[in-house]
Amino acid sequence: MAARRRPLFFIAVPALVLIYFFSFTGKRSAPFTYPPTPPSESLGTHAGLENCTDDFDESYEGPRVRQATMLYEGDKDKLRGIYERCVETHRKHGDRWGVPTHVLGHALYEDNSYFNKPAYLQSLIMVELAKPAVKRADWLVWFDGDSVIMNPEIPWAIFLPPSDLHDYHILGTQDNNGFNAGMLILRVDQWTVRALSQVLALPVLQPSVGLPFYDQSALDWVFQLPANQEHFIFQPRHWWNRYFFTGDGDQPGEMLLHFAGIGAQSGGGSQEKSGVMRKYLERAETEPQSWTKDISKTPYEKETKAFWDDVRNAKETLQKTGKWFRDHPANRNIREVQEAEKVLRETLLREADKVDWLSGNTTQLQKLLRD
Repeated sequence: MAARRRPLFFIAVPALVLIYFFSFTGKRSAPFTYPPTPPSESLGTHAGLENCTDDFDESYEGPRVRQATMLYEGDKDKLRGIYERCVETHRKHGDRWGVPTHVLGHALYEDNSYFNKPAYLQSLIMVELAKPAVKRADWLVWFDGDSVIMNPEIPWAIFLPPSDLHDYHILGTQDNNGFNAGMLILRVDQWTVRALSQVLALPVLQPSVGLPFYDQSALDWVFQLPANQEHFIFQPRHWWNRYFFTGDGDQPGEMLLHFAGIGAQSGGGSQEKSGVMRKYLERAETEPQSWTKDISKTPYEKETKAFWDDVRNAKETLQKTGKWFRDHPANRNIREVQEAEKVLRETLLREADKVDWLSGNTTQLQKLLRD
């Protein structure tokens, strides 16, 4: 069946409806204020960056994924050509795996660019939800414009949870500063729309919440609310959000390089960043064989399967622990079991990307339940 083109539109969510979704707790900090941002220009539509809004064909098999980014901010003008080449690597990767690419070319909030990302993500998801289920996407990937697909043989679908772990709606990564929103995988459903509504309303309804990293902090704050945190999980960052660090050395076969922060701390600015990015863009564009590997020759299949097996094992162990408490109210190991359960639960919620910790803490709790 031929694809049918739909116009891209944006759906506003009234503030009174957003209030319904909030149940805020936690320590209050200094009020958040928007930093000044320069007016932005739209890049418009140009070759390779068109917004594809075709429906998926009803006969499409496997997870249906879309991907999105934005490319318009005034401070990126010096690197615009570089970023366009970066986005092109994602578009070609999307073509390889049947993943349509969307690029936001103008600000949705002219007075505050920092919340354009969650607003755009929400609009795309709501467009999908307005379609018949057989034609909509299942997942939406966000990628920052300073990331480059180095190995296009790795599909986004390999990172998605198996069908029995359907309670996960957001897949993320973290670094030394915590959650990083430069790369993000979101399930297309009502839960995600609600979470993004909370993010967009946060600065207005909870202005006392400190947001040092702006939308990134808002996303993290909302995802870690008690009602949300069990639906979010961290995956190993090197899988699909590897940062470029000169000391790391090249890792051929890995899917992606993210050039976040290059030139910022050293003072080299956009000149340093463009120099580094050109080197790897040229490699991806003209020498792909020097990095690309078939997925069967990488650890991705083995590692992703082991990750979700460990997650499943941890969740099942925590469920068994609840029954153990009911059956053994006076057991001599009850305090140890309580502590081990707490450690495993916190690991699953905030440090599942540390795969050895997750499997080790699960094993420790299982041992205590047997004793």
